Amino acid sequence: MSPRRADPQLAARRREALIRAGYAEILEKGIHATTLDSVVARAGSSKGGALHYFPTKEDLLYAVFEWLLRQLNRTLDDVVRAQPTPRGRLVAELEVLFHSAEVNRKLYLMLFDLVALSTRSERYRSLLARFLESCRQRDIAIIEDGVKQQQFRRVRPEDAAVTIRGLVDGYCLQWLIGANDSPIEVYRDRCRAVLGAYLLR
Repeated sequence: MSPRRADPQLAARRREALIRAGYAEILEKGIHATTLDSVVARAGSSKGGALHYFPTKEDLLYAVFEWLLRQLNRTLDDVVRAQPTPRGRLVAELEVLFHSAEVNRKLYLMLFDLVALSTRSERYRSLLARFLESCRQRDIAIIEDGVKQQQFRRVRPEDAAVTIRGLVDGYCLQWLIGANDSPIEVYRDRCRAVLGAYLLR
């Protein structure tokens, strides 16, 4: 009798189900209250199966954040590629980053958890740094193209990319922890106005 062969597609689906369950648990409870047992229960998996993919909670957390950043990067790449002009690409990117109150609250709560982990762990710091670098390169390409097409004034693309990231994260942070009930669209429009004054000819 020959041994059963592992099904890589089934394994990938089971692993992703655990990652998605981990994501839901972290959103609901935060990283400290999330446990392997709670993730296993949410995924409808077995503890042994979960430990096969993620021997520790740390391994699961890393996989969740890696998955989240990959999803966000893919979304940003897709919306940017779909626009024919540099200005349209930047507008589309801002629409994703200020998508809706519900989506942004979830995203930034996760990102703040990741930032906290990154201050104490080189593994998480490297993961976040890679994501930020991909954002920087995407924005540099948009700005370079916009300057070349004379849609943007002549600015250093590297400086503009850092400015975009600082404005987006800063406005989202202010919105998330602000005491007032201003909708996220107010912060999006402020961000657009500042970038318009900085970039537009």
